[in-house]
Amino acid sequence: MKRRLMTLLLLGALTLLSSGPLFGAAGQGITESFDNGRIDWSNGTVRAEGMHAPNEKAGHPASPEAREHYVNRAIEASRANLSAILRRLTIHGETTGSDVMDANREVLAQVDLMFLSIPITEKRFLTDGSVQVTLTLPLRGAFSQLILPEEIRQINPIRPLFSSESPETPAPHGAFTGLIVDARGVDVIPGLAPRLVTESGEEVYGPTIISREYAVQRGVATYESTLARAGQGLSAGENPLMVTGIGTTDGARTDIIISSQDAARIRSDVAHTTFLSQCRVVIVLDPPQVKRQQ
Repeated sequence: MKRRLMTLLLLGALTLLSSGPLFGAAGQGITESFDNGRIDWSNGTVRAEGMHAPNEKAGHPASPEAREHYVNRAIEASRANLSAILRRLTIHGETTGSDVMDANREVLAQVDLMFLSIPITEKRFLTDGSVQVTLTLPLRGAFSQLILPEEIRQINPIRPLFSSESPETPAPHGAFTGLIVDARGVDVIPGLAPRLVTESGEEVYGPTIISREYAVQRGVATYESTLARAGQGLSAGENPLMVTGIGTTDGARTDIIISSQDAARIRSDVAHTTFLSQCRVVIVLDPPQVKRQQ
Protein backbone atom coordinates (compact mmCIF):
# COMPACT_ATOMS: atom_id res chain seq x y z
CA MET A 1 0.00 0.00 0.00
CA LYS A 2 2.79 2.42 0.91
CA ARG A 3 4.59 1.74 -2.37
CA ARG A 4 1.35 2.29 -4.28
CA LEU A 5 0.73 5.64 -2.59
CA MET A 6 4.26 6.78 -3.34
CA THR A 7 3.69 5.79 -6.96
CA LEU A 8 0.58 7.99 -7.01
CA LEU A 9 2.62 10.94 -5.75
CA LEU A 10 5.21 10.43 -8.48
CA LEU A 11 2.61 10.04 -11.22
CA GLY A 12 0.85 13.21 -10.11
CA ALA A 13 4.08 15.21 -10.09
CA LEU A 14 4.90 14.04 -13.61
CA THR A 15 1.39 14.89 -14.79
CA LEU A 16 1.74 18.56 -13.83
CA LEU A 17 5.45 18.98 -14.40
CA SER A 18 5.04 20.74 -17.74
CA SER A 19 2.07 22.92 -16.87
CA GLY A 20 1.98 25.88 -14.52
CA PRO A 21 -1.06 27.11 -12.61
CA LEU A 22 -3.34 29.76 -14.01
CA PHE A 23 -4.78 32.33 -11.61
CA GLY A 24 -8.23 33.68 -12.23
CA ALA A 25 -11.55 34.80 -10.80
CA ALA A 26 -13.66 32.02 -12.27
CA GLY A 27 -17.16 31.74 -10.86
CA GLN A 28 -16.65 35.06 -9.02
CA GLY A 29 -14.11 33.46 -6.69
CA ILE A 30 -10.32 33.32 -6.67
CA THR A 31 -9.12 30.08 -8.23
CA GLU A 32 -5.79 28.59 -9.29
CA SER A 33 -6.26 26.24 -12.23
CA PHE A 34 -4.20 23.27 -13.35
CA ASP A 35 -4.63 20.83 -16.23
CA ASN A 36 -6.44 18.29 -14.06
CA GLY A 37 -7.93 20.33 -11.26
CA ARG A 38 -7.95 23.60 -9.38
CA ILE A 39 -7.53 25.26 -6.02
CA ASP A 40 -10.55 27.32 -5.00
CA TRP A 41 -9.08 29.90 -2.61
CA SER A 42 -12.46 31.49 -1.93
CA ASN A 43 -14.15 28.28 -0.79
CA GLY A 44 -11.02 26.62 0.56
CA THR A 45 -11.07 23.45 -1.54
CA VAL A 46 -8.83 21.51 -3.94
CA ARG A 47 -10.56 19.69 -6.79
CA ALA A 48 -8.86 17.06 -8.94
CA GLU A 49 -10.12 15.02 -11.87
CA GLY A 50 -8.91 11.62 -13.04
CA MET A 51 -9.89 9.52 -16.03
CA HIS A 52 -9.44 5.94 -17.13
CA ALA A 53 -10.07 4.86 -20.71
CA PRO A 54 -10.45 1.10 -21.25
CA ASN A 55 -8.26 -0.72 -23.72
CA GLU A 56 -9.86 -0.51 -27.16
CA LYS A 57 -9.68 -4.28 -27.58
CA ALA A 58 -11.54 -4.80 -24.34
CA GLY A 59 -14.55 -2.80 -25.52
CA HIS A 60 -16.87 -0.91 -23.22
CA PRO A 61 -17.30 -2.22 -19.68
CA ALA A 62 -19.85 -5.00 -20.01
CA SER A 63 -20.05 -6.16 -16.42
CA PRO A 64 -20.32 -4.60 -12.97
CA GLU A 65 -16.87 -5.98 -12.17
CA ALA A 66 -15.35 -4.29 -15.21
CA ARG A 67 -17.05 -0.98 -14.42
CA GLU A 68 -15.81 -1.13 -10.84
CA HIS A 69 -12.29 -1.77 -12.10
CA TYR A 70 -12.42 1.25 -14.40
CA VAL A 71 -13.79 3.43 -11.60
CA ASN A 72 -10.96 2.36 -9.30
CA ARG A 73 -8.38 3.19 -11.96
CA ALA A 74 -9.99 6.63 -12.44
CA ILE A 75 -9.89 7.17 -8.67
CA GLU A 76 -6.17 6.36 -8.68
CA ALA A 77 -5.62 8.90 -11.47
CA SER A 78 -7.61 11.52 -9.57
CA ARG A 79 -5.61 10.90 -6.39
CA ALA A 80 -2.38 11.25 -8.34
CA ASN A 81 -3.52 14.59 -9.77
CA LEU A 82 -4.70 15.75 -6.35
CA SER A 83 -1.32 14.84 -4.89
CA ALA A 84 0.46 16.87 -7.55
CA ILE A 85 -1.73 19.92 -6.93
CA LEU A 86 -1.20 19.73 -3.17
CA ARG A 87 2.55 19.62 -3.76
CA ARG A 88 2.27 22.83 -5.78
CA LEU A 89 0.05 24.48 -3.16
CA THR A 90 1.62 27.68 -1.81
CA ILE A 91 1.87 27.73 1.97
CA HIS A 92 3.85 30.91 2.58
CA GLY A 93 6.35 32.77 0.45
CA GLU A 94 8.26 30.21 -1.62
CA THR A 95 7.26 27.31 0.64
CA THR A 96 4.96 24.77 -0.99
CA GLY A 97 3.16 21.65 0.11
CA SER A 98 5.98 19.63 -1.41
CA ASP A 99 8.52 21.32 0.88
CA VAL A 100 6.47 20.53 3.99
CA MET A 101 5.69 16.92 3.08
CA ASP A 102 9.23 16.09 1.98
CA ALA A 103 10.66 17.56 5.18
CA ASN A 104 8.29 15.67 7.49
CA ARG A 105 7.59 12.01 6.75
CA GLU A 106 4.81 11.94 9.34
CA VAL A 107 2.95 14.71 7.53
CA LEU A 108 3.39 12.84 4.24
CA ALA A 109 2.07 9.64 5.80
CA GLN A 110 -1.00 11.43 7.20
CA VAL A 111 -1.74 13.05 3.83
CA ASP A 112 -1.45 9.62 2.19
CA LEU A 113 -4.04 8.25 4.62
CA MET A 114 -6.27 11.24 3.94
CA PHE A 115 -6.32 10.35 0.25
CA LEU A 116 -7.89 6.98 1.02
CA SER A 117 -10.94 8.55 2.69
CA ILE A 118 -11.70 11.43 0.30
CA PRO A 119 -15.24 10.91 -1.02
CA ILE A 120 -15.99 11.01 -4.73
CA THR A 121 -17.52 14.36 -5.67
CA GLU A 122 -18.55 13.32 -9.18
CA LYS A 123 -18.42 10.14 -11.25
CA ARG A 124 -19.15 10.10 -14.97
CA PHE A 125 -19.40 7.23 -17.44
CA LEU A 126 -18.66 8.58 -20.91
CA THR A 127 -20.03 7.23 -24.17
CA ASP A 128 -16.66 5.84 -25.25
CA GLY A 129 -16.48 3.69 -22.13
CA SER A 130 -14.16 6.03 -20.23
CA VAL A 131 -14.74 6.83 -16.58
CA GLN A 132 -14.06 10.27 -15.05
CA VAL A 133 -13.86 10.75 -11.30
CA THR A 134 -13.62 14.04 -9.39
CA LEU A 135 -12.31 14.28 -5.83
CA THR A 136 -12.56 17.40 -3.62
CA LEU A 137 -10.41 17.97 -0.54
CA PRO A 138 -11.18 20.77 1.95
CA LEU A 139 -8.10 22.86 2.69
CA ARG A 140 -9.53 23.73 6.08
CA GLY A 141 -9.73 21.21 8.86
CA ALA A 142 -7.51 18.13 8.95
CA PHE A 143 -5.28 19.12 6.03
CA SER A 144 -4.57 22.58 7.45
CA GLN A 145 -3.77 21.06 10.84
CA LEU A 146 -1.06 19.01 9.14
CA ILE A 147 0.36 21.58 6.76
CA LEU A 148 0.18 25.01 8.46
CA PRO A 149 3.48 26.40 9.81
CA GLU A 150 4.34 25.38 13.36
CA GLU A 151 4.72 29.07 14.26
CA ILE A 152 0.94 29.28 14.26
CA ARG A 153 0.41 28.03 17.77
CA GLN A 154 -1.32 24.73 18.39
CA ILE A 155 -4.48 24.78 20.50
CA ASN A 156 -5.93 21.44 21.59
CA PRO A 157 -8.55 20.26 21.41
CA ILE A 158 -10.01 21.93 18.31
CA ARG A 159 -13.60 22.71 19.22
CA PRO A 160 -16.47 23.71 16.93
CA LEU A 161 -16.32 27.48 16.54
CA PHE A 162 -20.00 28.09 17.08
CA SER A 163 -20.99 25.46 19.64
CA SER A 164 -22.54 26.46 22.95
CA GLU A 165 -19.41 25.13 24.65
CA SER A 166 -17.11 27.47 22.75
CA PRO A 167 -18.92 30.70 21.84
CA GLU A 168 -17.05 33.38 19.96
CA THR A 169 -16.28 36.54 21.84
CA PRO A 170 -18.61 39.22 20.45
CA ALA A 171 -17.10 42.49 19.33
CA PRO A 172 -17.83 45.50 21.54
CA HIS A 173 -20.59 47.77 20.26
CA GLY A 174 -19.27 49.90 17.40
CA ALA A 175 -16.02 47.96 17.10
CA PHE A 176 -14.84 46.39 13.88
CA THR A 177 -15.71 42.74 13.33
CA GLY A 178 -13.05 41.83 10.79
CA LEU A 179 -10.55 43.09 8.25
CA ILE A 180 -10.79 43.45 4.47
CA VAL A 181 -7.52 44.01 2.61
CA ASP A 182 -7.98 45.53 -0.83
CA ALA A 183 -4.97 44.12 -2.68
CA ARG A 184 -6.28 44.52 -6.21
CA GLY A 185 -3.55 45.56 -8.59
CA VAL A 186 -0.88 44.18 -6.25
CA ASP A 187 1.13 41.17 -7.43
CA VAL A 188 -0.09 38.79 -4.71
CA ILE A 189 -0.01 34.99 -4.79
CA PRO A 190 -2.68 33.29 -2.64
CA GLY A 191 -1.31 31.10 0.13
CA LEU A 192 -2.41 29.18 3.20
CA ALA A 193 -0.50 31.40 5.61
CA PRO A 194 -0.30 35.01 4.33
CA ARG A 195 0.94 37.87 6.49
CA LEU A 196 0.38 41.60 6.67
CA VAL A 197 3.40 43.80 7.32
CA THR A 198 4.19 47.50 7.31
CA GLU A 199 6.63 49.20 4.95
CA SER A 200 9.32 48.79 7.61
CA GLY A 201 8.65 45.04 7.87
CA GLU A 202 6.73 45.11 11.15
CA GLU A 203 4.22 42.27 11.31
CA VAL A 204 0.60 43.34 11.70
CA TYR A 205 -1.01 39.97 11.03
CA GLY A 206 0.76 36.64 11.16
CA PRO A 207 1.69 33.59 13.26
CA THR A 208 2.28 35.54 16.47
CA ILE A 209 -1.31 36.83 16.43
CA ILE A 210 -3.25 33.97 14.86
CA SER A 211 -4.94 31.25 16.89
CA ARG A 212 -4.26 27.87 15.29
CA GLU A 213 -7.74 26.74 16.29
CA TYR A 214 -9.32 29.34 14.03
CA ALA A 215 -6.65 29.08 11.32
CA VAL A 216 -7.41 25.38 10.95
CA GLN A 217 -11.19 25.70 10.90
CA ARG A 218 -11.62 29.03 9.12
CA GLY A 219 -8.37 29.50 7.21
CA VAL A 220 -5.75 32.17 7.91
CA ALA A 221 -7.45 34.36 5.31
CA THR A 222 -10.24 34.13 2.75
CA TYR A 223 -9.58 35.34 -0.79
CA GLU A 224 -12.27 37.09 -2.83
CA SER A 225 -12.43 38.77 -6.22
CA THR A 226 -14.57 41.82 -5.35
CA LEU A 227 -15.18 44.09 -2.39
CA ALA A 228 -18.88 43.26 -2.61
CA ARG A 229 -18.21 39.54 -2.12
CA ALA A 230 -15.79 40.31 0.69
CA GLY A 231 -18.41 42.37 2.49
CA GLN A 232 -21.21 39.86 1.96
CA GLY A 233 -19.29 36.91 3.37
CA LEU A 234 -19.27 35.84 6.99
CA SER A 235 -15.50 36.00 7.50
CA ALA A 236 -15.17 39.75 8.07
CA GLY A 237 -18.45 40.14 9.95
CA GLU A 238 -20.99 42.93 9.72
CA ASN A 239 -18.67 45.87 10.38
CA PRO A 240 -15.27 45.21 8.77
CA LEU A 241 -12.33 47.59 8.70
CA MET A 242 -10.88 48.10 5.23
CA VAL A 243 -7.21 48.72 4.44
CA THR A 244 -5.24 48.84 1.19
CA GLY A 245 -2.40 46.61 0.09
CA ILE A 246 0.43 48.62 -1.46
CA GLY A 247 2.89 45.87 -2.34
CA THR A 248 4.36 42.50 -1.42
CA THR A 249 7.52 41.65 0.46
CA ASP A 250 10.72 40.57 -1.26
CA GLY A 251 10.68 36.82 -1.80
CA ALA A 252 7.20 36.33 -0.35
CA ARG A 253 4.40 37.40 -2.67
CA THR A 254 1.93 35.90 -0.20
CA ASP A 255 2.79 38.68 2.26
CA ILE A 256 1.07 42.01 1.72
CA ILE A 257 2.51 45.39 2.68
CA ILE A 258 0.14 47.96 4.14
CA SER A 259 0.91 51.52 5.18
CA SER A 260 1.90 52.42 8.72
CA GLN A 261 -1.25 54.54 8.88
CA ASP A 262 -3.45 51.54 8.07
CA ALA A 263 -1.53 49.44 10.60
CA ALA A 264 -2.23 52.08 13.23
CA ARG A 265 -5.93 52.07 12.32
CA ILE A 266 -6.05 48.32 12.86
CA ARG A 267 -4.27 48.47 16.21
CA SER A 268 -6.35 51.38 17.47
CA ASP A 269 -9.56 49.34 17.30
CA VAL A 270 -10.50 47.85 20.65
CA ALA A 271 -11.44 44.51 19.05
CA HIS A 272 -8.47 44.10 16.72
CA THR A 273 -6.79 41.34 18.72
CA THR A 274 -10.05 39.38 18.70
CA PHE A 275 -10.86 39.53 15.00
CA LEU A 276 -7.24 38.99 13.99
CA SER A 277 -6.73 36.01 16.28
CA GLN A 278 -9.99 34.56 14.94
CA CYS A 279 -8.72 34.90 11.35
CA ARG A 280 -11.52 37.23 10.30
CA VAL A 281 -9.45 38.49 7.38
CA VAL A 282 -10.51 38.71 3.73
CA ILE A 283 -8.05 39.57 0.97
CA VAL A 284 -9.46 40.95 -2.28
CA LEU A 285 -7.39 40.14 -5.36
CA ASP A 286 -7.58 40.97 -9.04
CA PRO A 287 -5.03 38.46 -10.36
CA PRO A 288 -3.60 38.59 -13.88
CA GLN A 289 -4.55 35.82 -16.30
CA VAL A 290 -1.00 34.56 -16.76
CA LYS A 291 0.76 31.37 -15.81
CA ARG A 292 3.25 31.40 -12.99
CA GLN A 293 6.75 30.27 -13.79
CA GLN A 294 7.72 26.81 -12.55
